[in-house]
Order: sequence, then C-alpha cells, then structure tokens
Amino acid sequence: MSLTARVSCSMLSCFGEEGPPSLEYIQAKDLFPHKELVKEEENLQVPFTVLQGEGVEFLGRAADALIAISNYRLHIKFKDSVINVPLRMIDSVESRDMFQLHIACKDSKVVR
Repeated sequence: MSLTARVSCSMLSCFGEEGPPSLEYIQAKDLFPHKELVKEEENLQVPFTVLQGEGVEFLGRAADALIAISNYRLHIKFKDSVINVPLRMIDSVESRDMFQLHIACKDSKVVR
C-alpha cells in the first residue's frame, strides 16, 4: 500500500467519508450574520432597495425625514429629497444645536 493510500485511509477514518472540513462549505452569511433591525416605530419600512450583502440595522424618524442606517450606508429621506452616504465615506459627524447633523465626508462634501 502506498503512502498516499495510507494517508487517505487514515483521513477517512478520522473525518468520515466526506473528508476534512473545508472552507468551501462556509457561507458568507455564517461568517457575517446580519444584525437585527431596530425600529423606532413598528410601521416604518425600509425606504430603499437593499443591495446584495447589505443589512439595514436601524430605522427611525426625524421631524420631517426618515433615517435608515445599514452596514453600508446612511440614508435620509425627506419629502422632496434623499441623502445617501456610504459609511466608509464619512470622515466626521457633529450634532449642532440639537436639531442639526453635520456630516463631513472624505471627498470634501458636507451634508447638513
């Protein structure tokens, strides 16, 4: 019996017929599970189409806007406009005068 035959026979006895566990069987959803959605109000709905691999983590309401935060972006929907900022583009966030949010982006854009 050759060495490779003996090695494969010993592997079969250790791991069963399927062989050793492999990374091929691990799925992304197992490594990076989605967090549970937190809603301020139960009737709120996600205001955008969710991308592949994206998971919405927070839904809330401001005075005249709907705010959604996913693992990819900050989405603020007003009655007549939408602000969509990828999280990795955000450089700093400041709260001003209790009702104003000041977001500075890495590409020098400022969202108020």
